[in-house]
Amino acid sequence: MIFNKLKLIIKLGRLHFLIAGFLLYILGVLLAVVLNNQFSWERFIWGYAVFLPAHLMVNYSNEYFDQEVDRYSHKTNFSGGSGVLINHPELVNFTRKFSLTLIIISLILGISFSYTYNSAMFLILTIFGNLLGWFYSAPPLKLSYRGLGEIATVLTGFLMPGLGYVAVTGIINIPFLIFSIPIMAFLLLFILSVEIPDREADLKGGKKTFIVRYGRNNSLFLIMVASVLASLCFLALPNNLFVPINLNLIALLSLIPLVSAFISYLNRGKSLKLVSKSATRNVSALILFVTLVNVYFMTLIYQTGFN
Repeated sequence: MIFNKLKLIIKLGRLHFLIAGFLLYILGVLLAVVLNNQFSWERFIWGYAVFLPAHLMVNYSNEYFDQEVDRYSHKTNFSGGSGVLINHPELVNFTRKFSLTLIIISLILGISFSYTYNSAMFLILTIFGNLLGWFYSAPPLKLSYRGLGEIATVLTGFLMPGLGYVAVTGIINIPFLIFSIPIMAFLLLFILSVEIPDREADLKGGKKTFIVRYGRNNSLFLIMVASVLASLCFLALPNNLFVPINLNLIALLSLIPLVSAFISYLNRGKSLKLVSKSATRNVSALILFVTLVNVYFMTLIYQTGFN
């Protein structure tokens, strides 16, 4: 009985989403190491200990506040919720309390980190990240229900790697700010892609997502435009701020999600099953891109060394 309940609680958390978050956190850490020639295992682990409960909280709180929408949705790897609360309403109260507990854990650890390493910026990002994650679906803001969910998700393209970057450096500087711009553009690809299979469910559940308001074809076009802009951004970044990084190589790697987005747009107007598969491919292509950039950064670190 206890084992089965634990399995359901784990399923509620949709832990596979943590992979993408961890990769983005690592991206920020590695960027900090490459550009600033410094690293600390303690700061890296402690920083992620702050990030992890906050990210988990988003998954659990979305499950709690999206129960009505999830009644209509079709579950996929990246959308539709877990469906656990629909079949096991006895876990509803636990899910809400657990979400709040995760926020408290993240904030306590974030305050401790900020005090220990004298980094007010880390605490600011921690507080803002928890608030953004909670109010993504929680009242009174309910960002994803008011047409602001895409903007909130785009901001995580700054927050997630930002926490990793600040965990190492203690600050946000110009190189990170401008490097985060194409990452945020790719987070638009992510959120629009995961919303594609849920359009009908979100419409019935009252979510005013971009896809609900403007349709799948316009969303697929915006996904493609965001991907093009992200790739162009990498080419436009000032090389002198990113030595020894080869920005042309990163721009080349960014063609992976760009090509996927272009193929998805070509498939517009076709069956929902095919379009949904394209959306899943977009997310997978984005994850592959971030993974390869991380591998490239690790290669640079290995070649140049760090203190």
